[in-house]
Amino acid sequence: MFIALNEDGERVSIENAQKYNQYFCPICGEPLTIRATDSLAVKAHFAHRRGTICYDDWTHDMSEWHLSWQMQFPEQFREVVIENDGIKHRADICINNIVIEFQHSPITSEEIAKRNNFYLSCGYQVVWVFDATDKIKNWIEDTIDPMKCREDELCWKRAKQQFAIQMPPQVTIYLQYKTCVSNPQYANQEFDIMLLLNKISPKYFTFYKTFPFYISPNNFLKQYGIPLDNVLSITDIINQTKIHMQQLKNKQQAERNRQYSALIARNRPKRRWHL
Repeated sequence: MFIALNEDGERVSIENAQKYNQYFCPICGEPLTIRATDSLAVKAHFAHRRGTICYDDWTHDMSEWHLSWQMQFPEQFREVVIENDGIKHRADICINNIVIEFQHSPITSEEIAKRNNFYLSCGYQVVWVFDATDKIKNWIEDTIDPMKCREDELCWKRAKQQFAIQMPPQVTIYLQYKTCVSNPQYANQEFDIMLLLNKISPKYFTFYKTFPFYISPNNFLKQYGIPLDNVLSITDIINQTKIHMQQLKNKQQAERNRQYSALIARNRPKRRWHL
C-alpha cells in the first residue's frame, strides 16, 4: 500500500513517510514497515510484518506504473477504505461514486470478479485500467494504431485467462499502451494512448473507435473528475466522433445522390423535335 495511518490516525502517503516513525494499516490497524526503498522493480511501499493476518486479502499492485496513475489524483481519493457488512477493502481510487482500479501485475479472473462484486454491492460504478504495453497485436495488419484499424482488429499476443468472465454492465474497461500515432508531425514518436473497450475475452477484444481524437491519459483524468484546462473528456471525444461520423455519412449520401442524378441525366432519352 502507498498510504498508511500514523499514530494520530492521519493518512500519510509513502513519499512523506519517515523511516523511524510508526505507521499502521488502515484496514486491520496492525503495524506496518516501509519496504523496497532501494528497489528498481517495485516502488517503495508500506507492508505488513511477517505473519500478520489482514482482513484485506486482495493482492495489490506496487509497480511504478500503478503509483504514477494514483499520483494523478488528489490524496483524499487514493487508497480509500470501503466497508460493507464488516468487510473492508482499499480502492485504488474512489471519486464521484466511481471506483477505479489500475492493474499492471498479473491478476486472476476470480479476483477481478470479487472486486467487481464487492464494489458494485457497495453502490459504486467500477472502472478498470489495464497496462497493455507490449501485450497486444493486430491480427490482420502490422499497426496497433487505433486510427488505422477497425475496432475488432486488435487482440492479445498471448491469451489472458483473467478475462474469461462476464463483466457486469456497470464495469468499464480501458487498456493503456504505447504506439506511434497517425499525425505525421509526430512521426516515429510513441505516445501513451487508451482504448475504451466494448467487449473483452481471453483472446480478443473490441474497442470504441474514436475519431479524429485519440483517448489519452489526460482525457481519462478529465473524464473521472480531475479539472484540466483545454482537455476533452472521453464523453466529449465520443460526442465529437458521433458528429464526425454523421457528417461523413451525410457527405457520402450527398455524393451518392450526385452520382445517381448524373446517371439519370445520362440515360434520359433525348427529345426529338418534328416539324
